Amino acid sequence: MTLVDVIDSAVKIGLGALIAGISALLLSRSQHHRDLSKAKINREFEILKDVAEQTERFTQAALRYWSLASDSHRLKRSSKSLSERKEKDLAESKSALFDIFHELTSSEAKLLLLGKRDAQSALRTYGEMVSAFRRSAVNESQLMSDIEIETWRENILKTRERLLSELHLCYQRLGP
Repeated sequence: MTLVDVIDSAVKIGLGALIAGISALLLSRSQHHRDLSKAKINREFEILKDVAEQTERFTQAALRYWSLASDSHRLKRSSKSLSERKEKDLAESKSALFDIFHELTSSEAKLLLLGKRDAQSALRTYGEMVSAFRRSAVNESQLMSDIEIETWRENILKTRERLLSELHLCYQRLGP
Protein backbone atom coordinates (compact mmCIF):
# COMPACT_ATOMS: atom_id res chain seq x y z
CA MET A 1 0.00 0.00 0.00
CA THR A 2 1.48 3.26 -1.13
CA LEU A 3 0.89 6.80 0.01
CA VAL A 4 -1.31 7.43 -3.03
CA ASP A 5 -3.50 4.43 -2.08
CA VAL A 6 -3.86 5.77 1.47
CA ILE A 7 -4.74 9.27 0.24
CA ASP A 8 -7.16 7.79 -2.32
CA SER A 9 -8.93 5.75 0.41
CA ALA A 10 -9.03 8.74 2.77
CA VAL A 11 -10.53 10.99 0.08
CA LYS A 12 -13.18 8.34 -0.75
CA ILE A 13 -14.06 7.84 2.92
CA GLY A 14 -14.07 11.60 3.60
CA LEU A 15 -16.16 12.34 0.52
CA GLY A 16 -18.64 9.60 1.48
CA ALA A 17 -18.88 10.99 5.02
CA LEU A 18 -19.37 14.53 3.67
CA ILE A 19 -22.14 13.39 1.31
CA ALA A 20 -23.82 11.43 4.13
CA GLY A 21 -23.55 14.42 6.49
CA ILE A 22 -25.01 16.84 3.96
CA SER A 23 -27.82 14.40 3.15
CA ALA A 24 -28.62 13.95 6.84
CA LEU A 25 -28.64 17.73 7.34
CA LEU A 26 -30.97 18.31 4.38
CA LEU A 27 -33.32 15.51 5.45
CA SER A 28 -33.35 16.78 9.02
CA ARG A 29 -34.11 20.33 7.88
CA SER A 30 -36.88 19.11 5.59
CA GLN A 31 -38.42 17.01 8.37
CA HIS A 32 -38.20 19.94 10.78
CA HIS A 33 -40.08 22.20 8.32
CA ARG A 34 -42.70 19.49 7.79
CA ASP A 35 -43.14 19.11 11.57
CA LEU A 36 -43.51 22.88 11.99
CA SER A 37 -46.07 23.02 9.19
CA LYS A 38 -47.99 20.11 10.69
CA ALA A 39 -47.99 21.74 14.14
CA LYS A 40 -49.23 25.02 12.63
CA ILE A 41 -52.06 23.22 10.84
CA ASN A 42 -53.02 21.42 14.05
CA ARG A 43 -53.05 24.71 16.00
CA GLU A 44 -55.19 26.39 13.35
CA PHE A 45 -57.56 23.43 13.32
CA GLU A 46 -57.93 23.58 17.11
CA ILE A 47 -58.59 27.32 16.99
CA LEU A 48 -61.21 26.90 14.25
CA LYS A 49 -62.80 24.12 16.28
CA ASP A 50 -62.89 26.38 19.35
CA VAL A 51 -64.51 29.15 17.30
CA ALA A 52 -67.17 26.74 16.03
CA GLU A 53 -67.87 25.46 19.55
CA GLN A 54 -68.11 28.99 20.96
CA THR A 55 -70.42 29.94 18.11
CA GLU A 56 -72.70 27.00 18.87
CA ARG A 57 -72.88 27.86 22.57
CA PHE A 58 -73.81 31.40 21.58
CA THR A 59 -76.38 30.08 19.10
CA GLN A 60 -78.02 27.93 21.76
CA ALA A 61 -78.31 30.95 24.06
CA ALA A 62 -79.60 33.15 21.22
CA LEU A 63 -82.24 30.65 20.09
CA ARG A 64 -83.40 30.09 23.66
CA TYR A 65 -83.76 33.83 24.10
CA TRP A 66 -85.52 34.09 20.72
CA SER A 67 -88.01 31.43 21.78
CA LEU A 68 -88.80 33.01 25.14
CA ALA A 69 -88.92 36.57 23.80
CA SER A 70 -91.17 35.44 20.97
CA ASP A 71 -93.55 33.78 23.42
CA SER A 72 -93.59 37.00 25.44
CA HIS A 73 -94.51 39.08 22.38
CA ARG A 74 -97.22 36.62 21.33
CA LEU A 75 -98.80 36.60 24.77
CA LYS A 76 -98.66 40.38 25.14
CA ARG A 77 -100.25 40.84 21.71
CA SER A 78 -103.20 38.76 22.93
CA SER A 79 -103.31 40.85 26.14
CA LYS A 80 -102.03 38.04 28.30
CA SER A 81 -99.11 38.26 30.66
CA LEU A 82 -96.23 35.90 31.15
CA SER A 83 -96.30 33.56 34.08
CA GLU A 84 -93.84 34.28 36.84
CA ARG A 85 -91.80 31.27 35.75
CA LYS A 86 -91.71 32.45 32.11
CA GLU A 87 -90.70 35.96 33.21
CA LYS A 88 -87.86 34.49 35.23
CA ASP A 89 -86.78 32.23 32.33
CA LEU A 90 -86.81 35.20 29.94
CA ALA A 91 -84.73 37.32 32.32
CA GLU A 92 -82.25 34.46 32.83
CA SER A 93 -82.07 33.83 29.10
CA LYS A 94 -81.44 37.52 28.40
CA SER A 95 -78.70 37.56 31.02
CA ALA A 96 -77.18 34.32 29.67
CA LEU A 97 -77.11 35.77 26.15
CA PHE A 98 -75.40 38.90 27.43
CA ASP A 99 -72.89 36.82 29.44
CA ILE A 100 -71.98 34.52 26.55
CA PHE A 101 -71.46 37.36 24.09
CA HIS A 102 -67.82 37.54 25.23
CA GLU A 103 -67.26 34.19 23.51
CA LEU A 104 -67.99 35.81 20.16
CA THR A 105 -65.47 38.56 20.79
CA SER A 106 -62.95 35.92 21.82
CA SER A 107 -63.67 34.03 18.60
CA GLU A 108 -63.25 37.22 16.59
CA ALA A 109 -59.82 37.77 18.10
CA LYS A 110 -58.82 34.20 17.27
CA LEU A 111 -59.92 34.56 13.66
CA LEU A 112 -58.07 37.86 13.30
CA LEU A 113 -54.98 36.26 14.79
CA LEU A 114 -55.14 33.62 12.06
CA GLY A 115 -55.73 36.27 9.39
CA LYS A 116 -59.22 34.93 8.60
CA ARG A 117 -60.85 38.32 7.98
CA ASP A 118 -63.82 37.00 5.99
CA ALA A 119 -64.73 34.57 8.77
CA GLN A 120 -64.26 37.30 11.39
CA SER A 121 -66.53 39.61 9.41
CA ALA A 122 -69.19 36.88 9.13
CA LEU A 123 -68.92 36.29 12.88
CA ARG A 124 -69.32 39.99 13.61
CA THR A 125 -72.38 40.14 11.33
CA TYR A 126 -73.86 37.18 13.17
CA GLY A 127 -73.33 38.82 16.55
CA GLU A 128 -74.82 42.08 15.28
CA MET A 129 -77.85 40.22 13.95
CA VAL A 130 -78.52 38.63 17.34
CA SER A 131 -77.95 41.98 19.08
CA ALA A 132 -80.43 43.67 16.74
CA PHE A 133 -83.01 40.99 17.54
CA ARG A 134 -82.41 41.44 21.26
CA ARG A 135 -82.95 45.20 20.94
CA SER A 136 -86.13 44.60 18.98
CA ALA A 137 -87.40 42.01 21.47
CA VAL A 138 -86.74 44.28 24.45
CA ASN A 139 -88.89 47.02 22.91
CA GLU A 140 -92.28 45.98 24.20
CA SER A 141 -93.96 49.19 23.07
CA GLN A 142 -93.77 47.79 19.53
CA LEU A 143 -94.76 44.14 19.76
CA MET A 144 -93.49 41.94 16.94
CA SER A 145 -95.91 40.09 14.71
CA ASP A 146 -95.56 36.36 14.11
CA ILE A 147 -94.12 37.12 10.67
CA GLU A 148 -91.48 39.44 12.18
CA ILE A 149 -90.64 36.87 14.82
CA GLU A 150 -90.15 34.15 12.21
CA THR A 151 -88.21 36.50 9.94
CA TRP A 152 -85.79 37.24 12.80
CA ARG A 153 -85.27 33.51 13.38
CA GLU A 154 -84.67 32.84 9.68
CA ASN A 155 -82.23 35.76 9.41
CA ILE A 156 -80.33 34.66 12.50
CA LEU A 157 -80.03 31.10 11.19
CA LYS A 158 -79.03 32.25 7.67
CA THR A 159 -76.35 34.52 9.12
CA ARG A 160 -75.10 31.63 11.27
CA GLU A 161 -75.02 29.40 8.19
CA ARG A 162 -72.91 31.97 6.30
CA LEU A 163 -70.51 32.09 9.23
CA LEU A 164 -70.19 28.32 9.37
CA SER A 165 -69.62 28.25 5.59
CA GLU A 166 -66.76 30.70 6.05
CA LEU A 167 -65.30 28.54 8.83
CA HIS A 168 -65.63 25.52 6.55
CA LEU A 169 -63.66 27.33 3.84
CA CYS A 170 -60.98 28.15 6.42
CA TYR A 171 -60.86 24.50 7.39
CA GLN A 172 -60.58 23.37 3.77
CA ARG A 173 -57.66 25.73 3.20
CA LEU A 174 -55.65 24.15 6.01
CA GLY A 175 -52.76 21.99 5.04
CA PRO A 176 -50.17 21.90 2.35
